[in-house]
Amino acid sequence: MAISISPDLSAAKTHATYNTCMSRLFPLSILLLLALHLSPTAALGQPASSASTDDPQALAEFVQRAIRYLDSPQLQQRQQAEQALVERGPRVLDLLPTDMEPYSSEIQTRLNRIRQILYEEVAIQTSRGSTVSLSGTYRLNDVLKELELQTGNVVVANRELGEAIELELAKTPFHQALDNILDLGHLDIEPYFAPHPNQILIKPRLEGLTDRQGRAHYTGSFRFEIVKVSSTRNLRVPAAANCSLSLQIIWEPRVRPLYLTLPTDSLQAVDNTGSELAPLIRGEKTLNVEGTAPLVEVEIPFSLPAANASQLRVLQGTISAMVPGRKEHFEFSNLQAASSFPKQQRRAGVTVTLTGVRQTAQQTSVDLEIHYKDAGNAFESHRGWTNRNHAYLADGDQMLEIKPRRETIAQKKQSVTYRFTFDTTEALQGLTFHYHTPALLLEKEVEFELHDIPLP
Repeated sequence: MAISISPDLSAAKTHATYNTCMSRLFPLSILLLLALHLSPTAALGQPASSASTDDPQALAEFVQRAIRYLDSPQLQQRQQAEQALVERGPRVLDLLPTDMEPYSSEIQTRLNRIRQILYEEVAIQTSRGSTVSLSGTYRLNDVLKELELQTGNVVVANRELGEAIELELAKTPFHQALDNILDLGHLDIEPYFAPHPNQILIKPRLEGLTDRQGRAHYTGSFRFEIVKVSSTRNLRVPAAANCSLSLQIIWEPRVRPLYLTLPTDSLQAVDNTGSELAPLIRGEKTLNVEGTAPLVEVEIPFSLPAANASQLRVLQGTISAMVPGRKEHFEFSNLQAASSFPKQQRRAGVTVTLTGVRQTAQQTSVDLEIHYKDAGNAFESHRGWTNRNHAYLADGDQMLEIKPRRETIAQKKQSVTYRFTFDTTEALQGLTFHYHTPALLLEKEVEFELHDIPLP
């Protein structure tokens, strides 16, 4: 079973628990500084006016100073620097070092603890789904920019959108806000030709299509809608008669699921006469999310409704979604030293181990194991999500423009080991190996409920 994020968790609760523990170690003077919301640079013994950590460059400089204090001879300064980094929130994650080997064990321990707290905050944000707030008149092109800025979801158009629309959105779930925008702009989603897998492409709406609002159920980062209903009666095989529902599931592109499953025993459908329709499939249905589209459609056969029924009063069920957390960057140096292997780094729920590097006259090969504490069924042989993980060699700051060949050399329930082969013979002394993979795999149970579905 993979990590499950409880809906009643909150970032405030995580920080409160952490701060309660830390406060026992801090002298009163430091707690007063924090209570007065002084700049973290001041808490580290630096002038508060020397930099504003609201500025990206200033934040990067602050993070570098704080990391040095994580190994201070004074316990108070080490604790103070650790809390100051946590207080800056998830945006410091991209500024923390990815190559841990040069750092002391004290710094490594504290960095791992900082990362764990911030990953939990990111996981909570991911599980909740994003919201949109827009009030006023906007050009559609500007609306798309705002969607990306506020939610991290990239929505692109196949043409210039100069039209203006009037919006009144206050903390509206992303998909609900997008439906409102598409209806006002007479637009629709083009599911299969987005420039990038983690994008939504929109296009002019075809004549005759109905509005999107009022037809869907929104929960977390998902949108559910019945897009087609058909009834079939086989006169020669009466038992084969069924009412088939096509359920469309769309997710926010920023949280593209690794896989989705639909337990059919969670399904319940009742028509407007009160008759219950029985699902005609059993077990758990796996939904194909390996493509580039940010949606999937699944056809669910039910028994026929009552003869005089005009609509389904309710359809409800649950999907199980394995959602990747924030991707983490792992960097390994000192590749020429055979005695330094295996090299291992851990971030939240994943441990990445570099087990060996070999070089011939033509090639350099790297063996890497990726192990998740809670992987669910993520490593089943037909899952292709690890193909999207980025692996490369770099010479200093220069990434080598060489795509590796990848071979699976071991696979287990919670882990997989790959051999990456690069067509390069650059000296190992100057090379670093880089790998990107999610820090957590989050298993979520997502309930949906749809009402008043017209029957044919």
